Amino acid sequence: MKTVERKMTLVLDRVGRLKQLSDKIQSFKGYQESTDWKDLAERNLQIAIEGCLDIGKIIISQKMLRDPKDNKDVFVILAEAEIIGPLSLEFIAPMAGTRNILVHGYDKIDDSLIYGILKRHLNDFDVFLTEVRDNYLGKT
Repeated sequence: MKTVERKMTLVLDRVGRLKQLSDKIQSFKGYQESTDWKDLAERNLQIAIEGCLDIGKIIISQKMLRDPKDNKDVFVILAEAEIIGPLSLEFIAPMAGTRNILVHGYDKIDDSLIYGILKRHLNDFDVFLTEVRDNYLGKT
């Protein structure tokens, strides 16, 4: 459990950084024009998503759940085990694909997608972590 808690702390830290960045960004145009903001957003988002994936993989291993077919399936398995709810799954499952684009597809990164996550979805990470805390850490 200590490992899950460490990963949760990592995700909270990176999401906190993203929230601070989001507060500074006043417009999509400003975001698009700042390579520094884009670099900060993309890297911190990548690490936050990878932290969530690591949390899921650790839980799957510890609870001896079925093996995931891919990264998206990590979150599906957490939902099947009722560790996260359907709304978290709806947000977090596509983040596995976003992570792949951030890691492997630098020329395909959609600024509007990253900006949208910054402005509308950072609290969804908090919901995911709360569900993990309540439905996994709180029950073991």
